Amino acid sequence: MKIMDFNRIRVIELKEQNPNLKSIPREAGVYRWWFPKELAEILLSSLKGIDLKLINKEEINDKEYWCLYFGIAKNLRQRIHWHACQKHTASAVKHGVISTLRQSISSLLKLDQTTSTDKVSEILEQCYWDWVSTDTKNTAKDIEKRELSDGYFPLNIQENKSVPSSVLTQLKELRKRHKK
Repeated sequence: MKIMDFNRIRVIELKEQNPNLKSIPREAGVYRWWFPKELAEILLSSLKGIDLKLINKEEINDKEYWCLYFGIAKNLRQRIHWHACQKHTASAVKHGVISTLRQSISSLLKLDQTTSTDKVSEILEQCYWDWVSTDTKNTAKDIEKRELSDGYFPLNIQENKSVPSSVLTQLKELRKRHKK
């Protein structure tokens, strides 16, 4: 497996240093979300059957972080904005156009979808986001397919081959109930 050289930044620092996110390329790529251990444990506590030992963990600035989500993007700048800055308007919630990561966090914490913008943003600001540009979207898709087969990303639903289907079903059901 090819080792990728990811760029990494804490989301709050990215938003403070660069409110328009111009330091993030408008290129296709892959990305990961790293949650502080304590926050990851809270998020995952609603799901039965998670094997915490299989989650990729790293020490970042003397604190343990867990990688819970892997994604691809046609445009990395647009994708980080979508995840980190999106507003939970009534229309966006009604039409299902909230980022899947934001929906999952809101569902796992049982937050009110239409008023959870600030809380979900606060959570994501505690995270590290890392990314790497890829040659084409197809390359990103190939990497995603491999990562979701080999890695353990409990907040990914589609194409996730490593997390037990019972866990993914729980997450889907939580999200479905939460949208109502």
